[in-house]
Amino acid sequence: MLAICAVLGSTLCGKAASDAVRRRYRVLAALAEDLQLLRIHMTGMLMPVQCALDRAGCALMRQVAEGMRQGRSAADAWQSVRGRALRRGGPADALAAEDIGALDALFGQLGQSGREEQEVLLDASMQTVGLLRDGALRKAGEADRLYVSLGFLIGLMLALIVI
Repeated sequence: MLAICAVLGSTLCGKAASDAVRRRYRVLAALAEDLQLLRIHMTGMLMPVQCALDRAGCALMRQVAEGMRQGRSAADAWQSVRGRALRRGGPADALAAEDIGALDALFGQLGQSGREEQEVLLDASMQTVGLLRDGALRKAGEADRLYVSLGFLIGLMLALIVI
């Protein structure tokens, strides 16, 4: 019975480790969806940046909108939100440095120019986040196979030691 618990427990620990890697993919997928909505709202419906960010489903975008309500630009609001968002438990804690760089580039120029320039910026950001999301999905798949298998093998080793 103890051997079965060791195998099961180790496998579940491996699954938990792979889920942490998968979280990056989920955050990037949510950002990609919100960028599409942001493009529609800002360039198609001509909404102000703050209103468009308020309609986002991602907590990170809504936090930037909240910062803009205090009279800040998108870049300044992002800088004020960035530290909290990247902390453990924050909405962007799973993002890698390259993901943060893409968000820095987006928010650094968001709302700073005309419709055509914003459309180009949002298209480029959507493409970049899409590539990052696809890479994160690949890594998540690899992590699933690696960590779950590794957890199972460690559990088997523990079971052999117990028996």
